[in-house]
Amino acid sequence: MHWWAAPKDMHDPCKRRLSYSPSVWPPQAASPPTTFTIDFLRQMKQTVQLALRELLDPSLVVVRTASLGGGCISQAMRVEIDPHSCSMSGNKTSGKKSIPATVFLKRNKPGFLPNFQCEHNGLIALAHSDWIKIPQPIAIGVSQQSSWLVTEWVCSSDFTSDGLSANEFYSRFGASLAKMHRATAGTRIGFSEDNFLGTTRQINTRNTENWIDFVAENRIGFQLRWAVDQNLADASLKQDCETILRGLDRLLEGRRGETSLLHGDLWSGNYLCGRDGEVVFIDPAVYHGCHEAEFGMIKLFGSCPESFYIAYQQTWPSDDWMSDGWQRRTNVYVLYHLLNHMNMFGRGYAGQCRRLASELAGVL
Repeated sequence: MHWWAAPKDMHDPCKRRLSYSPSVWPPQAASPPTTFTIDFLRQMKQTVQLALRELLDPSLVVVRTASLGGGCISQAMRVEIDPHSCSMSGNKTSGKKSIPATVFLKRNKPGFLPNFQCEHNGLIALAHSDWIKIPQPIAIGVSQQSSWLVTEWVCSSDFTSDGLSANEFYSRFGASLAKMHRATAGTRIGFSEDNFLGTTRQINTRNTENWIDFVAENRIGFQLRWAVDQNLADASLKQDCETILRGLDRLLEGRRGETSLLHGDLWSGNYLCGRDGEVVFIDPAVYHGCHEAEFGMIKLFGSCPESFYIAYQQTWPSDDWMSDGWQRRTNVYVLYHLLNHMNMFGRGYAGQCRRLASELAGVL
């Protein structure tokens, strides 16, 4: 098994978190619903309808709602709307003249609105690249003592239902990602706003002169300072990370000079197999950076087989692809995501952080 390979069943997108598509629609109850369940579902439907009337159309009628599993941050649901109930007057956010009959909805506390705003803006940025399918954002706002994000419903499926093998799907994934990176290549670093990686702040706007400084200040350095403040980084981890920061120019030597638009959080739950086997991106944490930074989360939690990497390289060739230098550089970005996970979830990730930081520091 290659270093980038994951267990075989993790190469099936339908065995990952699929927020967008329950296997059966409408969902079938395993047992007769209780009175409490019926009342709860009725209340949820009413709350959703009131919120969507405020965000989208005052005459909108919700036909059906279904909660979706897999998310650990926001409540997610699929919502069916009566298409004849809407006045077709557009909505506050996008100005579209029509409202889809089925939408995807995220709900959280009112204070979570900035997170939804960043996700909305990230989806728009990815859509402008024209190489990756994304759920079109429809509306965001606060209503019914909750914040809401409304997007297009994307039908995700098992790629085998479209006659694809795992290798064929991941080849498409690798090629599409490479095309997006190549099409957006330039000199820009960061993004127009700070956003969120999971629930944590991702710094994109602090001025830095080059990519090395950006990684040192806004990625590894930011996470290290936060870990120290939370008493999560012991002396050895702190020392190794400080060594890494001083030697970043050597650790990242050999990378491409240009930067690209990045999804920013491509773990296996944030890409789907859509209709006809197309690749769909959700939940971005976008910014412009070295394209190799994208592979930090892919290598850590992306579950991509060899066919993905081969297709990427064939689409956007690099002389240093899959060399020791490439693996060393991507490990710097793996460390960023590991530190972020430790800061979000606690000491359970401390051992991985220490081992990888020690390995990188040992190169210097």
